[in-house]
Amino acid sequence: MTPRSASRSEATRQRAVINRLEATTKRLETIEDRQRQLERTIAALARETGLSVGCPCTRCSRSFTLVKSGVVYCPECGYRHTL
Repeated sequence: MTPRSASRSEATRQRAVINRLEATTKRLETIEDRQRQLERTIAALARETGLSVGCPCTRCSRSFTLVKSGVVYCPECGYRHTL
């Protein structure tokens, strides 16, 4: 391999990495926008139904807890306790 073809190969690899990084950055920005939309929607639904969104469940960590009338409830694992 000549130095010229080696530098072309390296440039091609670098361009591929840059393209992947740009695509990944775009996907991440899209996911973050979607997450913010969902968070706002969930907060609005909670307000409309008289609930509050609490913290992540300390038992399963797979869902945020819901709070209503002094009861904290995890919709994922069913854990509940009173405040």
